[in-house]
Amino acid sequence: MPVITVDVKDFCKLVGKDISMKEIEEKLPMLGVGWEGIEKDEFSVEVNPNRPDMLSVEGLARAFSSFMNIKTGLRTYKAEKSIYMVRVDPVTKPIRPYIASAVVTGIEMTDEFIKSLMQIQEKLHITHCRKRRKAAIGVHDLDKVKFPALYTVKDPSFKFIPLGEQKEMTLDNILKHTSKGKDYGWILKGMDRYPILMDSDNKVMAMPPIINSIHTMVEEKTKNLFIDITGMDEKTINEVLNVIVTSLADRGGRIQLVKIKYPEREIETPKLETSMMNLESTYVNKLLGLKLTNYEMIEYLQKMGFDAVEVGKNLQVVIPCYRTDIMHAIDLVEDIAIAYGYDGFEPEIPNISTIGEENPLETFSTKLRTLLVGYGLQEVVTFMLTNRENLYKKMLMEEKDVIETANPKTEEYSIVRNWLLPSLMEILWRNRHREYPQNIFEVGDVTELDPYSDTGAKTVRKLGIVLCHSKANFSEIKSLVESILSNLGIEAYKIEESTLPCFIPGRCAKVVVDGKNLGRFGEIHPSVIENWELEMPVAACEFCVDLLGLI
Repeated sequence: MPVITVDVKDFCKLVGKDISMKEIEEKLPMLGVGWEGIEKDEFSVEVNPNRPDMLSVEGLARAFSSFMNIKTGLRTYKAEKSIYMVRVDPVTKPIRPYIASAVVTGIEMTDEFIKSLMQIQEKLHITHCRKRRKAAIGVHDLDKVKFPALYTVKDPSFKFIPLGEQKEMTLDNILKHTSKGKDYGWILKGMDRYPILMDSDNKVMAMPPIINSIHTMVEEKTKNLFIDITGMDEKTINEVLNVIVTSLADRGGRIQLVKIKYPEREIETPKLETSMMNLESTYVNKLLGLKLTNYEMIEYLQKMGFDAVEVGKNLQVVIPCYRTDIMHAIDLVEDIAIAYGYDGFEPEIPNISTIGEENPLETFSTKLRTLLVGYGLQEVVTFMLTNRENLYKKMLMEEKDVIETANPKTEEYSIVRNWLLPSLMEILWRNRHREYPQNIFEVGDVTELDPYSDTGAKTVRKLGIVLCHSKANFSEIKSLVESILSNLGIEAYKIEESTLPCFIPGRCAKVVVDGKNLGRFGEIHPSVIENWELEMPVAACEFCVDLLGLI
């Protein structure tokens, strides 16, 4: 998890009260952050990535100030109207389609401010922005920009002077020879044109998500900032922008709106409106095992930076724009528990008596994992949520009905997987710049539609293995599969030729025992490898652990 470093004097100034280091050390972890230590006049804390608002010194101080009853309740932020506009060229749509922007004026460029601004950019990029793939942050000197700005794309031969350099470089050379290009160039790999943000004088402001231009560099004399967030997910870029501008506003900055003119629509950002959520009082007390009154719940919610009013027997909670982590009523219950104090809960031994034992499937899965580690394979654990592109399109598979999430936070995690190999291929894709061989496995759950089940679906335990290196082939995966079956005591099996679009024709087989198909193995099709931007051959297998354990 990300660790942020905080200057004590700066922190106390933002909190609104002088607080001793001892009290900070005692009280701050109650907010759910991990205390890392003290060095001179600074302390470090580990912040849970689901609280991006606390990745900045300002956001952490805001939460602590409310928690300590120094300034409780809802904090609202307003953005003033302005003349600033960014036009979005339609050619950006297939490359990096979304941008959100804001102007913040009246900034005092102190050492503490500069350090905080750099830190929040870094931590947001690592966490919420998924290493700049989902979103990337650019901060510019507003007074050096002539509006309207244009968000467009340019050929690799296009030139400008990137931040930290002295002469013009082509976009290709920026990706190959600058440190930021080497770190984040993979995001733009395979594209024939790259995103560029320019002002109306055709001066380059940035090459998102890689690097800014020297033209709009922020200096000590800078007083006014222009912030751009580009990305693949519109919701994410707006959330990131809110976190940044509210942090700057807490230091006295004035937020101004920027008009974003897409070909088909116009919007204004940042979107600083509060949101509402209904909270049932009985739900809160049932989960926490308490008997809180509505008045007490409102007090605890205000202590965590919310506002709330009674509506009948329940509550209507007002959520600030920077609390992007509040997605369900359970998140509000968690904050009530934090405000109440976990030390106030009395442990209670359940009044039941049972004799338990490990589920046979779990026992077998543990045995299987131990066996596979013995083969030199590395275990991974991946998300059950994925998307149709990964599950079907990249794997050349025909689409099937699957379980879809009703209200996905992002399209990236919008359906529940029904097989493992796409998840393992994604691991290879994310680590394609690492050393080889990469031989990994997962013993994990998938869901399959089942009309005979009460829920309409069932959970199935699967084993997936991928071998990725320069000599990975059908013979290697076949030898591994046969050895695994032998070590599991499965002897009466047949290996029969099979087909599956993700495997090379003629290099795919299935394992059959007593007429039951345990799974398939083979050599991954070159088109699949290309879809996942891999440069090494891959051999893979997937088996049903439930069936393996019954034989």
